[in-house]
Amino acid sequence: MTMPFAPDPTESAFACFDAGDLSGAEDAFRAILAMEPGQADALHGMACLARVRGQSGMAIALVGRALQKPAVSSDRKARMHMTLGLALSEQGHLEAARAALHVSVLLQPADPRAHTALAEVCVGLGRRGQAREALQKAAALLADESNVRTRIGELFLDDGLVELAVGEFRWVVRHRPRDGAALANLGAALFAGNAFDEAHGVLVQACEFGAGTAETLNSLGLVEMARGELAAAVETLRRALELRPLDARIANNLGTILMEIGREDDAATLFRTIMGRETGEEAERARFNRATILLGQGQFAEGWQDFESRRTILGLVSENPQWNGSAGEDPVAIVREQGLGDEVQFLRFLQQAARLRPLRLRFRTAELAGLMPGLDQDRILPPEGPVAAEINLLSLPNVLGLGEMPSAEPYLAVRETPEADRVGVCWSGNPSYRFDRRRSVPVGCLEILRQVSGARFVALQPGDAPDWMERVSLKTPLDLAREVGLCALVISVDTLVAHMAGALGRPLWLLNREGGDWRWKDVDWYRDVHQFRPPAGADVSKGWTVVLQEVAVALTLRGQEPEGS
Repeated sequence: MTMPFAPDPTESAFACFDAGDLSGAEDAFRAILAMEPGQADALHGMACLARVRGQSGMAIALVGRALQKPAVSSDRKARMHMTLGLALSEQGHLEAARAALHVSVLLQPADPRAHTALAEVCVGLGRRGQAREALQKAAALLADESNVRTRIGELFLDDGLVELAVGEFRWVVRHRPRDGAALANLGAALFAGNAFDEAHGVLVQACEFGAGTAETLNSLGLVEMARGELAAAVETLRRALELRPLDARIANNLGTILMEIGREDDAATLFRTIMGRETGEEAERARFNRATILLGQGQFAEGWQDFESRRTILGLVSENPQWNGSAGEDPVAIVREQGLGDEVQFLRFLQQAARLRPLRLRFRTAELAGLMPGLDQDRILPPEGPVAAEINLLSLPNVLGLGEMPSAEPYLAVRETPEADRVGVCWSGNPSYRFDRRRSVPVGCLEILRQVSGARFVALQPGDAPDWMERVSLKTPLDLAREVGLCALVISVDTLVAHMAGALGRPLWLLNREGGDWRWKDVDWYRDVHQFRPPAGADVSKGWTVVLQEVAVALTLRGQEPEGS
């Protein structure tokens, strides 16, 4: 009579472990070790229990003893090395963890768990390409690869590879079309890629399928903001903050939109709360946001000081010591930061800085300094050469201790004289700016200007332009300055061209989005600016249509004014 095989006690013990019966598993492993001290699989089981209980140091010691035992099969060694690698990772020994998991993969290449564990260690080591490769190998071994593909998408998104992230999340959604979390991931990636309309639909669907989390609502609120649906964005972000009241990121986003719709007191209260409760990047972001409120209101002494928080947010690193505003003859480098419009706006502060130190200008619009009559050109040195310190151009007001409203008088001058009928037009900014859709005017809205008689319209931006506009060469900032100098009037959205017109003293009709930037609030940075804004809450395209109709009427009336009036 053939006797049935007795069940393997280690398999029964691991079955208890896998089922979550940790006490039963421990009793079984200890019973094995009582009968056979040093039994490798039981030692490994105790190591697994130690890891689950947060005792990763003990797990390393136990699995190390197990690996020293002879006659352990390759597949069992692979699992032991996986446990060792995970425990080493938990202890912060990432390189040793990577080595252990690499051995596990070599011993058992068909186990997806080893590949996914190796991927996470590679992420910790900054080897993100290797992490993605390991995850792709894991995905190929799984019947349902959705979770692994989701992780690959997250890595792509973190690395700024938005299109690749979208591709991974789309794959997951195709296989899990009613999975709210999968839809939320796709919506967030679409938002990162500025595909706002599709992102909106996907995120709404994610909420319908049970993923109306604070994170999803935060993404949806930002999408609504980008689409110009500011009232809806406020309510969506308020709901997100109710779900997660201590989330400083959501609070900062809500405060930003409250600023946009003119509720600056409410926004400032939010920012002060964050600053009082948080440390790190979100606190600095709140400080920066509050600084823009202060600067927009003309509270410069405190505003410029808090404006420095942007350095932390942007991760600005200096090659040289920071200039403290002291006088002397050792040169100081003025370095670049942010957009070209910012540079032109802050050029005015070079005049005072040059009185204190010789300057080496190391930013993109530095050649415009030659157009500044009030700047002592002898104090401007070649950009290359030794310096005692450096300062970001946008930090000059703070380091110079400026607390008064800046002069609105022009500070750039060109030889060109305005031509009475020449109207320069700039209708779009940098499309990579996340909220450019609200800032830029759809080119079709400009058609109404064509009906205005007595005006020559010149495109003050590179690229395609309506065929009824003149095109000019705009290869350098100097080219733009000369072309703006020839204009009797400049019509522009909030971008470099607007600041160039203001700096040159040319009349500027600013096509400003609802809310608008702090630079165009209560402080007159330039002397001859008239703002046109869309109606509050209007659809972006319809709002700009209304604005251009108003501009066309104003242009017609302007053309009817007696010369010299």
